[in-house]
Amino acid sequence: MTTEYRGPELVRDDDLTRELRSIYAAPSDASWWAGLEQRINARLDAADEWWTVPERWLRVGLVAAGFAVIVAGALIMRAQSQVTRMAYETVVDPATIDILEVAERGKLTEQQATLRVLTGR
Repeated sequence: MTTEYRGPELVRDDDLTRELRSIYAAPSDASWWAGLEQRINARLDAADEWWTVPERWLRVGLVAAGFAVIVAGALIMRAQSQVTRMAYETVVDPATIDILEVAERGKLTEQQATLRVLTGR
């Protein structure tokens, strides 16, 4: 004896199957399909260029796109100014410049100037 439950037994019902097939069968009349095609084409022709953006959305879209461009430009300019400021501060840090050293330095010779240009110091 087994205790396994297999569920209800399936019974074949040919009458029910025939009735459901007749209900859900595609129309066999060719004129029905032609009429369907005409209804679809008439609906598409009635829609005034259905694939384009409606005119009332056009202005809103243009305003939103302009606003997005302005915000993006402002963010880019801000980032560039921060990078420029950081680069300037790394090169010229007022705390590290000794005013007396700058004032006491004499004129460089031609060799010293060439060496400074080549080494970047």
